[in-house]
Amino acid sequence: GHRPPARLDLSMRAWRAMSSAASLPAGSCRVVTGNAATAEELRSCVIGGCCGKDTPKLEPAQVLERMRAVPRWTLSDDGAAMSTSFVTRNWEAAMSFFNAVSAIAEEEGHHPDLHLTNYREVRVDLSTHAIGGLSLPDFVLAAKIDAIPVDYSPKWLRQQEAREAEARGDPGKEVPEGKRAR
Repeated sequence: GHRPPARLDLSMRAWRAMSSAASLPAGSCRVVTGNAATAEELRSCVIGGCCGKDTPKLEPAQVLERMRAVPRWTLSDDGAAMSTSFVTRNWEAAMSFFNAVSAIAEEEGHHPDLHLTNYREVRVDLSTHAIGGLSLPDFVLAAKIDAIPVDYSPKWLRQQEAREAEARGDPGKEVPEGKRAR
């Protein structure tokens, strides 16, 4: 059967005292699962309000490794932030998504920048502002945000699926109706 990844739950003092065997800076999150490098491992981590000026900034190689776990997110040109954007079916769907993000952000103690334009165009920006860059909590939050069900605009979703098929080298291949993202 499927066994969940091992979890490591430590006090912040114990966590900071440990060596970074998983190639993560000490003090990144209260609970770290595995190497915190896959979407599943990231969603299993707990930030626990560990974001502030003492939050360790991830090295560029650590950022790039974790970007693979959150493929819908785009790294900013300077590498200090990441964002995702999409179009929802309507205003209610956008607000439902924002409310779900709010609940996760409050629970984790780490808050993204949320943007809504034209009543249904959503953008989410993540960065640990206090350190001027990306930290493990940003990736944990991105993975948890990616797990939120979204009622996408059907037109936007078709365009997105066509872009993804083209990127895979299947420009004429239709994505079956049941194969919906998120």
